[in-house]
Amino acid sequence: MKKIWIPILFVVLILLIQFGFVQLEKEVEEFNNTEVAITIENGISSNDAINITMDISQQWNDWDENRDPIVGAQYDGVIMNTGEYVFRDWKLVLDMPQEGNIDSLWNGVHTYEGDTLTITPMDYNIEVEPNDQQTYGFICISKQLLEFDHIQISGYFEKEMKDTDGYSLLQTLQRIWLIAVVSYIAVQICLISYKRRHKRDQKIVHQTIDTFVSFIDAKDPYTHGHSQRVAIYTKEIASRMGLSKEEVQNYFYIGLLHDCGKLGVPDSILKKPTKLTADERAVIESHTKVGADILKNFTAIPGIQNGALQHHERYDGTGYPNKLKGTDISLVGRILCVTDAYDAMNSDRCYRKKLPIEKIKSELETNAGTQFDPEVVAYMLDIINEGVADELIKDYI
Repeated sequence: MKKIWIPILFVVLILLIQFGFVQLEKEVEEFNNTEVAITIENGISSNDAINITMDISQQWNDWDENRDPIVGAQYDGVIMNTGEYVFRDWKLVLDMPQEGNIDSLWNGVHTYEGDTLTITPMDYNIEVEPNDQQTYGFICISKQLLEFDHIQISGYFEKEMKDTDGYSLLQTLQRIWLIAVVSYIAVQICLISYKRRHKRDQKIVHQTIDTFVSFIDAKDPYTHGHSQRVAIYTKEIASRMGLSKEEVQNYFYIGLLHDCGKLGVPDSILKKPTKLTADERAVIESHTKVGADILKNFTAIPGIQNGALQHHERYDGTGYPNKLKGTDISLVGRILCVTDAYDAMNSDRCYRKKLPIEKIKSELETNAGTQFDPEVVAYMLDIINEGVADELIKDYI
């Protein structure tokens, strides 16, 4: 689940962003298709964006066929767009204060019915851009000069999606989303590369340690497989104790190398079937310090020196080499103390046969709190009672 929730989140976010764009598109479409009617009364517009002026540029006097006086005039109009959006498909309606005769008209097409003059644009001036204007005009013959106190214009304001309030926000979110996706993909590629390299390095480490362990086990045929079995038990207990995957794996490696100091113990002592002398016992016990010294530069696995140095420390402080007590002994040292003793009791040695399982369990229970950490013993007994112990090490029996 952890691996897919981030891609799912990315998909949900981009869908929400696209939904926002769709909603803006609908808003823009509705805005662009809504007709607006504007009136100009005595030069004052009902809309701040659109205004119209009408001026007489020239005039002359004449007579009609009945010899009545008439006046001709050229009326020049200007449609001004001071707003932020294009004004298109405009239609101008002028209330004629008296009957007149439209002699000609430019920059538009007109219809004249009753006392209403309607002007619509040509193809080339159908739009009035923001901060721009369109001109029109006509010549009208009437009995007196016309004064247009009431003008009405209708049309459509047209904006683009980029003109909406939410467009820049959605674009910013889209850019952030894209950067996040690219970054996530780049990180995942790096992680995949790292995991492959880590897996390869782990394999090299494991093979190297296995090779080293084979030298340790070759010292004593009676203990062949001991290091592997102890490592497996240690790994199982560490896992049951809730340690991280990396810690569990490290404990496994520490278990494999806990007895490396035995490489410095002479075979005559290591394989002696009879009771050891005090001096020989001291040589045997020195393998903990020798092992810690061998591993002192092995910093890739945290705590590996403690495993070699402390696996014979006792919980009551009577162990060796430093007589550490209780939790002064590292956790891996306390676990190894139990798993090492269990495998020793459960294996044939040069000086005795392996003990019956009930005897082993009794020894673990009796020595919990003295030789062994009681908590670790409880986990080891669970493994034994569940029948897991033999199953775990079936390839090393």
